[in-house]
Amino acid sequence: MFGEIEITVGDVNDVEARVFAQYVDASDDSPATAEPVALHGTLRGPHCELARTLPAVFLFRAVPGVSPAAAEALVTDPCVWSHELPHLYQCDVVAQRGEQILAEYHGTIGFRRAGA
Repeated sequence: MFGEIEITVGDVNDVEARVFAQYVDASDDSPATAEPVALHGTLRGPHCELARTLPAVFLFRAVPGVSPAAAEALVTDPCVWSHELPHLYQCDVVAQRGEQILAEYHGTIGFRRAGA
């Protein structure tokens, strides 16, 4: 059985938002000589039916010094989610070992500031 990709949102402020993707192997029975797991994907948005905002594409990139099975997307000038303007971002991430796809994540996320 393969693992899954967990998505978490880090700090959100007026300047940037950080989104983290982590591959979690449910079985962890891969041989020590196996290729490492690599994550790649995009975060697209914002999308909101009640507002006109030009969407952008943000790439997930490996974080230096962290497992290759982890990646981060840095969203500049994020639009936050609110009841009045429910801005959402489409998140698509794939975990691969060589050519083998181990897990995929496809979903939407919204950003909120701490305490909001």
